[in-house]
Amino acid sequence: MEKEILRPDVNVRFTEMDDAPYLRQWLLEPGVLRGFPMQDVQEVDDAVKHWISLSRYRCSLTAVIDGVPCGLTTLYLMPYRKLAHQCLFSIIVGTEYQGKGVGSVLLNNIMHLGKEQFRLEVLYLEYYEGNPAVHLYNKFGFKEVGRQNHFLKEDGKFVPKITMERLL
Repeated sequence: MEKEILRPDVNVRFTEMDDAPYLRQWLLEPGVLRGFPMQDVQEVDDAVKHWISLSRYRCSLTAVIDGVPCGLTTLYLMPYRKLAHQCLFSIIVGTEYQGKGVGSVLLNNIMHLGKEQFRLEVLYLEYYEGNPAVHLYNKFGFKEVGRQNHFLKEDGKFVPKITMERLL
């Protein structure tokens, strides 16, 4: 069940290489890296290059308000036919836009793109325990299907990684 788009002022377009500085800025905002596996600026820069490079496949979307990017989501398409029905995705929304419906717009649009353009049947995500975005994933019908309790180690403590999926 797809959710209604809640923000008519949010435009969604395919991600462009010029969106990289925004993605980098969002990842480096205080506290954001708790939701991602990167630890420092070098790792963030490497992740941004990889994430943005996928835009060439038109599998990444950027949310824009008043001409300014405010969030981004990407499908990590599988190159093997036996796996092409399912896909991991990532999503990030700039801190000042969180809790204002931008994530819902992005999630609605990436699910539609995955189903209609790439014929995906299953979408899944991974998040780290304590990520407040879990309420968004639940709202969109994602269900927990796995947990790795010793996946991430931060400040000497393990942080579980939770995997969720949703049929499209």
